[in-house]
Amino acid sequence: MPFDITMLGMGYFSLDAAAVDKSPSEMVIADDKEETFYIVSREIYEAGPKQEGFKIMVNEGE
Repeated sequence: MPFDITMLGMGYFSLDAAAVDKSPSEMVIADDKEETFYIVSREIYEAGPKQEGFKIMVNEGE
């Protein structure tokens, strides 16, 4: 069953904006086209987006 992208919440169209809004314990991931960025926890990323080809753009603590 594919991951439900609506669970990622609001998407950002700027990596810089997403990186500024995230907390130190969160990461920024991007879709395969790197057009939309999402702020998620490691647990959320591992539960679905990782398998769907989303890439980590900014890791926790960065």
